[in-house]
Amino acid sequence: MTAEEPLSTTAFLGVFGVLERRGELLLVANERRIDGRDTQTWDLPGGGVELGETLIEALVREMKEEVSLDVAVGELLFVSEGERRSKGRRLGVWRSFFFVCEAPESGVARAGAEVLDARWFPLQEAHARFTAPYHHGFRRFLESGRRLRHAFDVWEQGS
Repeated sequence: MTAEEPLSTTAFLGVFGVLERRGELLLVANERRIDGRDTQTWDLPGGGVELGETLIEALVREMKEEVSLDVAVGELLFVSEGERRSKGRRLGVWRSFFFVCEAPESGVARAGAEVLDARWFPLQEAHARFTAPYHHGFRRFLESGRRLRHAFDVWEQGS
């Protein structure tokens, strides 16, 4: 590492829930800034791990905040990590853990204050909604038939 390239200006540790019910996947709508543009994205519910939280604790909290559901966190499905770069310079790194989640059938998903919407989508339609650059690793996981366990990606911003 050189003085010109810091290890990172930001680091993100995240957890995301894969909650399926009757052939549908629960997604949340978020407002994001991607490559200088405000964009609405559909994402898996989840978010950042807070200081002092385990991955499981963070995911239970995030699911409650974003979709108003009390979940049981199951199997770790996939890990995605990578770096954001601009003009060859590292801006930040991320590491995200994706877990199976289960919620009572009687539980109704409702968008919390942190998201624009929460909605169930048929699996194929849900997969087609993963269009943001940070979805690349999870799309590869799905395309592998859910066999891929880890992906590393570089997101070159502004490209």
